[in-house]
Amino acid sequence: MKKVDSFSSDLFPYEIWLWQCARHWRRPETAVLPAFVDGSALVRVGLWNRAQTLLLTFLDARQVLGELPAADLASLQEGAAKFRQDAAVMGESLQIYLQKAKERGIETAVLKGLSVSKNVYGDTAVRPGGDIDVLVRARDVDDSIGILDEMEIGQNWPNLMDDRYYARHHLHQQRCTPDLRLWYEVHWALDHPLTRLTIDYEAVMDRTTPGTLLGAPVADLALPDLLLSLAIHLVKHAIYLPSVLNHPDLARIILADGMLLYFVDVAELVKQHESKIDWRQTVDLAHAWGAAEILGAVLQVCHAYLHAPVPEWVLAGLPVVGPNRLKQWVMQKVVAYETAVYLGQPPSKLWKLLLITNGAFILRPIRLLDLLEYCFPGRDYLRRRYGSGTVWRGVGHFLRALGQYGRIAIDTVYFTWERYWRLRRQNFSTSLFNRLEVDA
Repeated sequence: MKKVDSFSSDLFPYEIWLWQCARHWRRPETAVLPAFVDGSALVRVGLWNRAQTLLLTFLDARQVLGELPAADLASLQEGAAKFRQDAAVMGESLQIYLQKAKERGIETAVLKGLSVSKNVYGDTAVRPGGDIDVLVRARDVDDSIGILDEMEIGQNWPNLMDDRYYARHHLHQQRCTPDLRLWYEVHWALDHPLTRLTIDYEAVMDRTTPGTLLGAPVADLALPDLLLSLAIHLVKHAIYLPSVLNHPDLARIILADGMLLYFVDVAELVKQHESKIDWRQTVDLAHAWGAAEILGAVLQVCHAYLHAPVPEWVLAGLPVVGPNRLKQWVMQKVVAYETAVYLGQPPSKLWKLLLITNGAFILRPIRLLDLLEYCFPGRDYLRRRYGSGTVWRGVGHFLRALGQYGRIAIDTVYFTWERYWRLRRQNFSTSLFNRLEVDA
């Protein structure tokens, strides 16, 4: 993927404005823009991509706010105001949590959201996030949840399954206030256990350094770990990225999926710390974690579309081969569906059903594509995971994987049944399609 200085002529002018905003928001006067565009579409897609604060500032600097329809300007301003309110509420709560965690000796790193918004953009209202994500050592999860209980942030959303389900098969526990306004996710991992990632989380926490966030003590991730954590989170949601990296409509696909700011997070981190990032360690960690393709795909987009100063040798050292033909086909269908919805075209009803159910369960239909990859992962994973890539090690892993998936199946039935009766006793909806996660 070559560096892009001008966007495809197939992009609508308002899409070009959004990408130029993402690229030049620090210096709006340097953006080369087409004539002002359909303001309603610009605001609609900007809000979908959670870019209201950046877009409002950018349009103001370009002196075109007055050209927006009144209703759209109001929507943009209300969206930015909502971000400010959310940032204030979450920031106040996070300060209390971090202070209590420090007093109890719990090392806590803050992922995404407020941390990225403050440290990368310099303003908590740019990217407050939908919840507060904290990363702690596995042994400290219960104590961290205990702090939230003291703060009256608990299991107040009845749709959650039992904690045991998440402890066995997930990456975090979830808590919220009684009014469901404020959410925390206490992470011990960056992704689900049944992936080919081999992240040494104890080492990640060992590499943190003491810092402050909003005046409260925090454990700052090392730059390579922070960069990788952002990329892994991005591709956990944009699962299609390695499959469509060279798609001619990639810029539109990213907007259609609402992922623009996720890429800006990574690009701005690279721009801000260009001289401080240990790229050799970053590349080595990406390979050790099994995240080389993930990071490579994200950095290629940031380099090409957002002009992030990533060294060419780094991109060459993180090649993106792409998945097998079946997964490639499925991911093409996923982006075709999302792009159709984005453009207001009739989407496939079958893929609508698949993608709705994909958001309802930990064992997601689209993620089932990972089953064969995890059961037959190749020698690289076996060496990373077990220190040996022999055939017998592969057979042993296959049997282990079947046992893990069997346990997920049993636990899913058991805890779904438990959840059903609990919700029924409390006169709540028992639908399996209630959201189990808030948006990150």
